[in-house]
Amino acid sequence: MTLSHSDALKKFITHLEDLGRSPSTVVAYKKDIEQLFEYFNNKINTVDEYESKHLKNYVELLVSEQRFTLKTISRKINSYKTLFKFLHKENHVTQDAAQPISHPKFTPKQPRILSSLEYRALRDTARSNTRLYAMIEILLQTGMRIGELSRLTLEDLQIEKTPYTVTIQEYASNPERVIELNKDAVDAIQGYLEKRPHPKKDAGLLFITKTGKQVLVRNIRTMINNAFKKSGISDVTVNDIRNTFIVYQLEHGMPLERVAEIVGHQRLTSTEKYLNLLTNRKAAATTKIVSL
Repeated sequence: MTLSHSDALKKFITHLEDLGRSPSTVVAYKKDIEQLFEYFNNKINTVDEYESKHLKNYVELLVSEQRFTLKTISRKINSYKTLFKFLHKENHVTQDAAQPISHPKFTPKQPRILSSLEYRALRDTARSNTRLYAMIEILLQTGMRIGELSRLTLEDLQIEKTPYTVTIQEYASNPERVIELNKDAVDAIQGYLEKRPHPKKDAGLLFITKTGKQVLVRNIRTMINNAFKKSGISDVTVNDIRNTFIVYQLEHGMPLERVAEIVGHQRLTSTEKYLNLLTNRKAAATTKIVSL
């Protein structure tokens, strides 16, 4: 059975959703493949017409145009490989046209780690905005992902008695986990809760707008990036707060396996890559989170 571009994309997206891939991952795949199909739209009508030479030429074009970084192009290649592997397995194509395509060679950028002066300056910049301050404090003291932060609910918090905790609910392929909160994080949360809006329609999310809607990930990222700028901190991203948490805990003696558990790494190798960033690691001494 031959498939048009649109039918192939629909089946592939349904396949990703059935696998439990996160919405952001599905959107990224969809965008990459739409760009590929759009380029070949007037040249190729069905997916079984694709040959490796078509994809190879397209990748070479992406590299030569320099519109995307090599890292981004490598991600796009992963999208193509995942798509054609699926189509081949489901007998929609007779050959996996993407299998021979190789990734461009590039040197991955080392994670950026905030110095103590930098994350203190970031904290001080946000202090007058209780919502932003609570967001930054939670990220600094737990190392959670920004998407996880945006999905937190009031019920996820246990801050009435010790041990204080926050529950990260199961999402996509990431299982539920519970992270202990220190007093710095709890104080910031309580300061925000005192001023949190009380809209008529309250979905119970921790971080909301004045009308009760969820604060979107892109808006959180924009707010924190603006705080970085006001703090005079350059060449940094929101994810570098998570990087900083991981390195700080490892440097202060937390075992690799415990750090991986706290930040939700499913593969230990994801945590191990931070070991070469340590400047002075202490002997394994604690399983409790060390405050930044």
